[in-house]
This record gives sequence, C-alpha cells and structure tokens, in this order.
Amino acid sequence: MSGGTSGSLPGQLNALTAPEQTQEGAAVLIAQNDETLAKFALAILKDLESSAEREASRSAALLVLRQYNQALQAADAALALKPQMPQALWNRALALRGLQHPRMAAQAFRDVEKLGEPGWAEEAALNAAELESTVQQGFEHWRAMDAAGRALLDGPPVNLPEHFVEVPSARLYFYDAIRAASNPEQALALLDLAAKLDARAGRGSILQNYVRRVATADFTRRAPLARDYAELVKAYSDHSTPSPSTTARRNALSEQWQADFLNRLRSAQESDLLLGTLVLLGKSQEDFALLERAAGEDPWFELLLAQRRAAEVSVHRSGGEAIQALLDAYRQHCQTAGLEYRCILLDIELSGLYLQRHQLTEALQHAERGWTNARSGGEWQLERSLLWQLAQTAKFANVAAHLARARFNEFLAFDPAAPETRRAVNQHLADIAWNELQIEEARQAIDTALATGRPLTVSGAFTLSDLARLMRHTEDETHLLRVRDSASTPDERLLADHALGRFIIESDPARGRQMLENLIASAANATADTPVARRVRTYSFTSLLFEAGKRDAYDEVLDLATRERGSPLPGRCFLFATVDSERTLLLVRGADGRLVGDYDDSRRSQLGAKLNGLVKKESLLAPLRACEQVEALARPPLHGRAGLLPPEFAWSYLTRRSAERVPPKPTIKRHLVVSDVEVADPDAPRLNSWRTDFGPDEIPEILKGNQATPSRVLNAMQHASEIDLVTHGYINSAISSPYLLLAPELSGSELTMSMVRSTQLQGAPFVVLAACTAAHTTYAVHEPLSFPAAFFDQGARGVLAATSDILDVDANEFFNTVRARMRNGTPPAIALRDERQAWLAKGRATSWLESVLLFE
Repeated sequence: MSGGTSGSLPGQLNALTAPEQTQEGAAVLIAQNDETLAKFALAILKDLESSAEREASRSAALLVLRQYNQALQAADAALALKPQMPQALWNRALALRGLQHPRMAAQAFRDVEKLGEPGWAEEAALNAAELESTVQQGFEHWRAMDAAGRALLDGPPVNLPEHFVEVPSARLYFYDAIRAASNPEQALALLDLAAKLDARAGRGSILQNYVRRVATADFTRRAPLARDYAELVKAYSDHSTPSPSTTARRNALSEQWQADFLNRLRSAQESDLLLGTLVLLGKSQEDFALLERAAGEDPWFELLLAQRRAAEVSVHRSGGEAIQALLDAYRQHCQTAGLEYRCILLDIELSGLYLQRHQLTEALQHAERGWTNARSGGEWQLERSLLWQLAQTAKFANVAAHLARARFNEFLAFDPAAPETRRAVNQHLADIAWNELQIEEARQAIDTALATGRPLTVSGAFTLSDLARLMRHTEDETHLLRVRDSASTPDERLLADHALGRFIIESDPARGRQMLENLIASAANATADTPVARRVRTYSFTSLLFEAGKRDAYDEVLDLATRERGSPLPGRCFLFATVDSERTLLLVRGADGRLVGDYDDSRRSQLGAKLNGLVKKESLLAPLRACEQVEALARPPLHGRAGLLPPEFAWSYLTRRSAERVPPKPTIKRHLVVSDVEVADPDAPRLNSWRTDFGPDEIPEILKGNQATPSRVLNAMQHASEIDLVTHGYINSAISSPYLLLAPELSGSELTMSMVRSTQLQGAPFVVLAACTAAHTTYAVHEPLSFPAAFFDQGARGVLAATSDILDVDANEFFNTVRARMRNGTPPAIALRDERQAWLAKGRATSWLESVLLFE
C-alpha cells in the first residue's frame, strides 16, 4: 500500500521532465551514480514510449540501485528491440556479474568486445578476462581440495592445502578416509585432521574418538573390506572428479559385487563401513536402525537421517511432514560451523520439496541460502546443483524468463560439452520459449535437446506435446514413447503417460480422450495424493476441456468443469474461463440458463497481467447483462487477475470449492484489525491511520505497531469473523510471489501465502486485504496461488483485495463504504460494483479501482 500523498521531484529537477529533455535528463541523472537520482531517472523514464534507448537507460538506473534482476530484464528488453546495442550489452554484462553469474557475464562482455566500439571493446575485454580468471581460479581451488581429499583414501594426510578443514566437504573426505584405512597407523595418521575438524565444529571429540575406535579394530578382518570400500568411493563418490577411470571402476563393481560386499560387511559387523557403503549406493533406507545409531553419536548423521527420512515421508505420506523434519534438523544443527556440507544438501532438498508444492518463496529462500554457502565454501559441484534449483524456481514463476534463461545458461557453461547437461538445459529453454509463445525458438531448443541422443525427461516430453500442436514433426510420437519407456518412478510414468495422451488427443481424439480419462482415474485412485498426481489430473482435464471446446461440444465442457470441481456449478449467471498457451475457452450461462461458448486458438503472444478484452464478444457478454451478479470460475492461471469482465458488471471470482461457508453459531463476532504496523523496512512510507466502522454486534480486536507480528496476526485470525489487514504489500520480483510486511519478530516480518495456508480460520471470516498487490496471483496452471485463495482454503467466506498498488486514504474510504453497503443487505459483488461506479461517476477515477476484486 502507498501513503495518501506522493512526493514530487525537487524543484531543480523539474526542468528535466520537459519532453524534449526527458531521455537526456534521465541519462544525466543516472551518470551521477547516485541512488536517489537514479530513482528520479526511473520516474522520468516510466512515462516514455517503449524503445531500446529507454530500456537501456532503465537498465543503467537499476544497476545504480543494485537491482540486478530488473536491470537484466530491462537490458534484455532493449536487446530484443536492438540486438547489437552496445549500452544494452554492457548493462547486461554488469547485471549478470551482479547476479553472481560470472560465466554468462564474461560472455556478455565478449559480445561487447566483438562490436569493436572504441573504449567499450578494450574495457569489455579486461572485464571478461578478469571474470574468466576468477572462474578458473575457483575451479582450480575446488580441484586442488578435491584431489587432496581423495588422496586421503590412499595414505596419510601430507601437505594438505591451507584452510582445507574450512572446506564444507572436508568432513566428508575424512569419513571416507578413516573407513578406507587398512591398518592402525593409517587410521591414527588422521587424528590431527580429526582434531581440527572437531575444533571447528565445537562439538567435543566426536571424530577423534572415531579415529581411536577404528585404530583398535581387528585389521585382519577389516583391512580387505577397507580397501574395497576405497575402490567403491573412487567409483561412486559424488565428490570425486569425473574421469574415464571413474567410469571404468564403476563398471567393474557390478551389482552382484555390490550385493556380495554388503553381505560381507554385515557378516563382519563393521557397522561404519556398512553405513558408508549404504550411503554411497543410495541404500541407507535399507537400514535406518544403523543410521539412527550413528545419528545418536554424531550430528552429521543426524542431518543425513533427517534427509533420508524426509525422502521416505515425501513419497509415502506428506511433503509438509518432510519439510518440517528437515527444517527442525536445520535449526538444530546448522547455526554453527562444521556441518556446512550436510546443511547445504538440506537446502537443496528443501528447495526441491518446496518447488514440488509450488511454494516459490520458500524454494527461492533455501536455494539462495545454499547457493551462497556453497559459493563461499568453494563447493563447485554443490554451487552448480543449487544454481539449477534457482533456475527452476525462476522458470516456475513464469515471469522471470530472462533470469531463468541466464541461470540455465550459466549452468550449461559449467560443463557445456556434457550431453546430459545440454539435454536438460535445452529442454527448459524450450519450455521458457513456449510459455512466451516463441514457437520457432522453442522448437529449435527441443530439437537441440533431442540431438544429444538422450531421451527427453518427462518435463521435456510435456513441452514437446504442447509444441507439437503448432509445430509437429513426424518423429515426435516416437520420442514421447521413448520417454514413457524410460520412466522409472510412478510419478514419472504418470507424467510421461499424460504427455503422450496430451499429444495423441490432437490427432486421434477418441484414443486420446480415453488415455486422459484413465489418467484422471489413476490420479484419483493413487495411494498418495502427491503434487504430481494432482497436476496430472488438472493437466488432463485441461486437454479434455479444450478438445471438447474445439468441437463446440459445450455441454461436455460444462460436464468436465463440474467433474473437475467436484461440486455443482451455478445454473445461471455464470462464466467459465480457461486458457492453455495459445488457446482460450469461454463458457457462459446467462440469466435464462442458456449455454453459450467460444473456443479460440489464435493467440501468439502471452496474456498480460490484466485480462481486459479476454471476454470481448457480445455473444458472451449479452447473456450476462440481464444478471444482477455473475460468478466467474476461472481456472489458473486466469484466476485472480483483474479485468475479466467490464466494470459495469457485478461479479466475483468463484473461489470456494465446497458449500458456502458461514460463521459458526452461536459465536462471538470478532472483528480483527491489523493496522499502523511498525515495519522494519526504512524505505516503506508510513501509512495513515486506518479507520474501521465496526458493526453493532462486533467485538473489536486490534493489533497495531510492534504487536502486529506475523505470529500474533496468524493467531488472532483463527477466531475472527471479520479481518481488516492493513499494511504494505510487495511482490518478490524474482518469482512474482506476493507477501505482506508486518512487524518484525525472531522468525522475520513477512506474512506469506504458505503461512496463511497453515492457519485454520475457524470463524469463516470476510477478509479485507488493504495492501498493495494483495490479490496478485503467482503463476501456476494447476491451482490458484494467491492470498485470497489461501484464505479460502483455510476457511474464509469472502475476500476483497486489489491486484495493484493502492492509496491508503482512498482505500480506507472505499473498503469501508463497500462494507457498509454489505451490512445494509447488498450482496458483496453488487456492493463492490455500485461503489466503484459511484466513484467513477463523481470523477474519482482512481487507477487502482478496477484492480479491486471480490473472491467468494
């Protein structure tokens, strides 16, 4: 939310806003390299017509503000208009460097160098060389540490690199070395390293005691097992350097050899060697009791146990339980030094689990933390893994294509010759291009992935099945069948079967319909309600809906929509809307209940944030004009966007998935007001005091100032029947995920959708979200992801919120007057429409009015 008044440019800068001087004036301000002046420059540039020059200037101003993500986006926009523009290429390189993507930044500087522009080329070459040198030094440092760590398998530590014990993986190398020791002397030679690692962790003498225990073992029995363990590490360890010898060793250690080795270890009762082997082979779940005993003595294994248990739980029960187990382990053991390697792996695991649940804020948080720790620790491979997580998060958000592309290409630059890497990256680049409806670019990327000779993953198969609607190749079905044949898990098989059915329905509708119907039944009968099963169900309904719409079979469309929702749809005054890339399907039931539909597949550019004009045909609008109010069921990603219907309609988003909620009776009506929040952000303007008109039978409950923390607000919301949440709303630009800023507490100051989803609203409240962008929807195609949807999932009966920035004084008056109309018996949709029209009639054409939406 914004304050009631806005600042203006200082008098001495006013002259710079003259039309003939705007671009030049902005450039002068940006050149001062001052943050305040850069903000003024952005304000000047905002009102200019789009051009390469404007976008390049915006990029430069954003660089001054160190907003590297937005700077990269602006530079890419400039280059889309003028591909060889030196200023834009330069800004792109600086933005990539600021984002800590040195390989792509160096490449961008080399692109500037190739232009041969005097001054630019020389400095670009110097910057590129510096970045390339930094990358190489980082790799050489990791390789030296890796070589030293692996050398411990064959003998005592000699001339270990300086600061070796500070490398996160040092403890991992130590465990492998002590297990590989084939005599007491080799074991005791590790005592000094153990002491240094113990001292760094500050947890007693865990590793030193381990060394002494191994040194007293019966090496007539242990030595041959230790030597075989060393061979296994050289073949299978994740931290060994890939090489032909590694592959040869792995081929020599057949599955039968591995099984025999595990039996020998069990017979010899060498539990530490057995545990190490199970972990290396990814089979630790076969002996959780062994891992639990180790965890009781060493927190390293406690973190490993948490990770393995979380993996089991996420497959068989709840991803939420798995996440909580990992979070508990992280909080207990990752606040001090010594266990960084395992803690980084927990961040990788957490980021992946959150991505599966489309909780992008949390996925980004853990990916960024792990990535920062991996980079600072010089863990080259872990850094690369977390870069992949960051790229995936940006892609899932579907609003940061520039950032996703940059991160995937940075990932590729780690190992550009590897076929698996080229396949993986190009699959995702194809998906990004497809989402932008850049058809030829998407086809080129998917064909590059296929050219590696590797089968596509299920993600790539999904993209290919979509892309084939507009650019089909004769071999596409063969490629999709290959994906299905190579699927190795139930989730992969579900996704592969869906991709094939989604492809088949376009050429053989009857066969495709049957395949997708079978998948819907399979998803409904799945033993675990997994995110993948839910998505496959949604995606299958999408294909069925559009196939029926294409045939003008609108009764079938209505039946499918009813089946998907699981409850009856309104018999009159109802709008159904869904999109799928280039396709739009609309269905209307007017006041007379007659069904009218429209199918269109001509779109060749992305929909905007606002949906103005999506429902534009009079044949669809006319039946609704006789309705007092309209309920709109808009499937994601449409749900929660402004402009679905013109402002003269009284309408609301049909959000509830069951019977309408009413507050329990008898009950005390608690009206919770959260306002005058003391936020920690010094740049957030102070909001004007919020006036609330309480009903005669309502008990006010007010949280203000430093009392309005996330935990207190969530606790108070549980029993409220009315909620006014008044504060600043923001959108994370990297993932387009909204959050509300509250008073700070130990766990932070942000209220997120995930936090709301964990709070039961027992009083079935009507919620007014008086905050900027509080109704903003995070991109997803399988379920609505927004604050209003989160409140509904937890029990709200209605939500009023805006998708854009709002002014607090005007919003206070507007929302209170809408509520007053409702208290007088006017239905909420009509109350909202009438008050909005009244403001417009009085000339109060506030820009945010159209963005205020009702969810019921």
